[in-house]
Amino acid sequence: MVLYNPNFDVTKKTLSSLASQVDQICVVDNSPSDHSEVLSGYESVEYKPLLKNIGIAAAQNIGIRYFIDLGYDFVLFADQDSIASEKVVDKLLENHQALKEASIKVGAVGTRAINRQTGLPYVEKSNEIRIIDKRVLSNTSNITECYSIMSSISLIPCKVFNIVGGFDESLFIDGVDNEWCWRAWHKCGLRSFIVEDAEIGHMLGEGDRFFFYKKVAIASPFRVYYQFRNYLWLCRRDYVPRYWKRKNGMKYFVKLFYFPICVAPRTMYLRRIVRGVISGLNPVKPNWPIFLMLSSLLRMFKEG
Repeated sequence: MVLYNPNFDVTKKTLSSLASQVDQICVVDNSPSDHSEVLSGYESVEYKPLLKNIGIAAAQNIGIRYFIDLGYDFVLFADQDSIASEKVVDKLLENHQALKEASIKVGAVGTRAINRQTGLPYVEKSNEIRIIDKRVLSNTSNITECYSIMSSISLIPCKVFNIVGGFDESLFIDGVDNEWCWRAWHKCGLRSFIVEDAEIGHMLGEGDRFFFYKKVAIASPFRVYYQFRNYLWLCRRDYVPRYWKRKNGMKYFVKLFYFPICVAPRTMYLRRIVRGVISGLNPVKPNWPIFLMLSSLLRMFKEG
């Protein structure tokens, strides 16, 4: 589990929901403060305070190395606010085993996220490949194969990381779990699955708003920078699915205008979007003439 300035009322519920389902919990804390005292009451928790934000990918890789060094077979990933339902880990393990027995190469199995605002499942049809027929897998839940799954709450065998590698730390936060799933399939033919009756409450970003009858997931200005930058970076990789490039291209085109016009602080959103685009177009170093021109426009926009 990776922490970043968490609401500990929620995080404690998350830890309690997992403590009885797993042998050991490794908490990697990207927060600027040490929270050792808050977590001291959990015997099964290994706490690693970093005192700075190194990104979710790098923090997850620290946790992965911890469990590999201890000789564990699986790593279960959880967000700081992902409250696990009863026996969700058992369901993931059982379905992973059923897939393996059917000679299916498994990279990751995960849960079906339920929108905490609406109570409805997050369903992205373009990301789903097929429903695995129960006649193929006996004694299993309904399973959906996907191009990629969210890391929370997901289960990945430790040995898979020795083949695929860890999470891409250059991405820092957005697209980290997607990229790993795509790389696992492209590099090793390892597939990703959602166990439909293993559910968790989840919320993308800071909630949803509607724009011309379409839902727009609201992210902080900090996140928006990485969303735009990482989209442009990932578009250059040949193993990233075309459907994702097309769909997210349209989504970020809408956000390009929606955030600076409709979401406060508007100037901050515009600034972060511009910086994200510049970094995404040139991942080595900024195009300084364009950067200076856009910075001047930002100052004019702010002063106006």
